[in-house]
Amino acid sequence: MPIVHRSDQLLSRLAALQRAVPAVKGAALITGDGLVIAAYPPGWDADIHDPTGGEHVAALAAVMAGQAERALARLDQGAFQQIVVEGERGTLAIVQAHTDAALTLLIERGAALGLALHAARAAAQDLSAILDQPA
Repeated sequence: MPIVHRSDQLLSRLAALQRAVPAVKGAALITGDGLVIAAYPPGWDADIHDPTGGEHVAALAAVMAGQAERALARLDQGAFQQIVVEGERGTLAIVQAHTDAALTLLIERGAALGLALHAARAAAQDLSAILDQPA
């Protein structure tokens, strides 16, 4: 039986999310510092000059998640779970996936947002389980 590396499993799960919700333009599993652990589609995080590329999305999502965590703590509302920001051209969703990892999505305008968020939460649970596997 071939060995499947965690990075391949993470990428496969992000690809499955995009197949389940084609309106997802890009998905990245990021650290709290904004570093990309895995991104889909391949190369989405490669162009540092693309403002909608994975690197920019990861950095901005990390800032937003950090601010949300501080606000929730200050207001005694418990741990951060998700952020959804809708704009005129699309939606940014950030879903907590692990202790120090979040799933970040760029979703096309007009998408079935409830379906996308449901799929994102399921993917976040799967990604967390993959991250928890022994090395």
